[in-house]
Amino acid sequence: MGKELIIVLIVLGVVLFLLLGGIIFSVIYTMPIAEKLYQEQWVRQSNDKFKRGCSDKGFDYHLDMFNQGMEFREKCLKNIKELSITNDGLKLAAEYYDFGFKKAIIIIPGRMETAYYGAYYAEPFIAGGYNVLCIDPRAHGLSEGDKITLGIKEADDAIAWAKYLHDEYGVERVALYGLCGGATGGCVALTSPNCPKYLDVFIADGMFYSFFKVYARHIRDEKKPVYPVILEIMHKIKKGNGINPKDAAPNKLIKKINCSILVLTGEKDIFAVKEEAYKMFETCPSKDKQIALIKNGRHSHLRYDNKVDYDKAVTEFLKAH
Repeated sequence: MGKELIIVLIVLGVVLFLLLGGIIFSVIYTMPIAEKLYQEQWVRQSNDKFKRGCSDKGFDYHLDMFNQGMEFREKCLKNIKELSITNDGLKLAAEYYDFGFKKAIIIIPGRMETAYYGAYYAEPFIAGGYNVLCIDPRAHGLSEGDKITLGIKEADDAIAWAKYLHDEYGVERVALYGLCGGATGGCVALTSPNCPKYLDVFIADGMFYSFFKVYARHIRDEKKPVYPVILEIMHKIKKGNGINPKDAAPNKLIKKINCSILVLTGEKDIFAVKEEAYKMFETCPSKDKQIALIKNGRHSHLRYDNKVDYDKAVTEFLKAH
């Protein structure tokens, strides 16, 4: 064996050792990070987690938004009914703002949020002529369950709620309002073969392009290493929560949505970015579609950041449907 070949083999061996060592070190270092994020954000270990209340008191604007919602809820107490249904073996809870309309909108909030969060958004929906159902998604609030499924199984719950409103309360038209991951649930519900014909209006607020993209941005925002953490978390969700995170992809689902749809996107949304919202909007085949760019709007806070433009877009859309 020539001297040059020996040197080449030694160099390749060192490179391979460093490469494999780096991968092993990276996995050992990042797996605890992924496990912590998974346990904190995608699993409910007890009923005290993801309970009704403000999900994040660390930000004054988020707490203020929650308090405004609670003030509006207080004004509507005589019109609010506590409801429950059972779906997929889980008892689900909701608050129904019943103003006697023949139309109702179901609010599907994002991760960690409950029926109380929906109270902040109820006002412009009621002004648009819709009763409002603020649900506790599975594994949140008073609803049973211990796993969040990125909108996949939550979509079946939304359909069950729609059928309940139609059958028990005589609601003739049901709309869905989905915020962030709730918008994914709306997409899944509206493209499901089980979706009833009277469920035919959709408002998507801060709808992300795909779970992979939006969660990678969240990890980066939390100053955690995106890779391989994002891959490890997707594996944990697939194994532990019984769904494939790749199915949480509004960019694919919206290509099958034909109902009336309003897409709300924020000018300053760093997670569900406006460029992707417009891209998805263009691929939607619906003949009755609108998109509104909310000036200064941040992710999950579009109404708080610009209530005038937000309420105008939502109320006018609902009045026309």
